[in-house]
Amino acid sequence: MRCWSIKIEILSTLGFMEKKSADQSSIQSHLYSLLVPQEILNSFEITSIEEKTEDLFIYLLEKDICVPNSHGDLVQNGYMNPVELNSFPIVGKRCFLRLTRRKWKARGSDGSASVTNTYDFALEGTKATKLFGSFLKEFGL
Repeated sequence: MRCWSIKIEILSTLGFMEKKSADQSSIQSHLYSLLVPQEILNSFEITSIEEKTEDLFIYLLEKDICVPNSHGDLVQNGYMNPVELNSFPIVGKRCFLRLTRRKWKARGSDGSASVTNTYDFALEGTKATKLFGSFLKEFGL
């Protein structure tokens, strides 16, 4: 009987290890999401991450459910140029958040008049997230 319980423990442990390694990308995505302020993640999702020698770039795309309000029936009409915000450094690397907003147009229109959402993620007078900008200002950096 003892032999069976050991085999079951080994098999369940191996199964857990397989599950854990299969979820490595989701674990990595979750860790990177901890580096992005929640107020940004409410409207944007991480699409990719680029790691360079001295920099880390986290690319975020506005969620397609974030349709601007009070403009009638809208359809997507491309993307705005990305906005780049500085965030807290990570393991000696500068961290940049690149946010891409969607453009919208009225259904049936030619698209010459686009509508976009506006966000207030940066500390006024900086290109830093509010939290990072406040930290820098507090220490006079």
